Amino acid sequence: MFKITQNDEVKKWYTETMQFETMREAHEWAYSEAYNAIGNLYDGYITTDEKIAYALVFELTRSNTIHGFRFNIHCDCDFSVKPMAYKVWVSRGVHKKDRSF
Repeated sequence: MFKITQNDEVKKWYTETMQFETMREAHEWAYSEAYNAIGNLYDGYITTDEKIAYALVFELTRSNTIHGFRFNIHCDCDFSVKPMAYKVWVSRGVHKKDRSF
């Protein structure tokens, strides 16, 4: 775990070192481990496994859809490191539907 300043805000990141061969394995792991920690213990995950990043985005979006809005979900690729790293993070904020203009 380390902290990075992003958009003038300090985030708590967890760097995942696991790699999975199949999407099913990544999804099972993400749903049972990372999904429960993101937004609670950590603000985001950094992984080199695109399957874990995909599974996290999918499950967080699914949760926002089924259980109501909880987090804004963000993702990005970091090309400055080799191998390329995928970042998935959440932020608490106002849902776009709830904003008054």
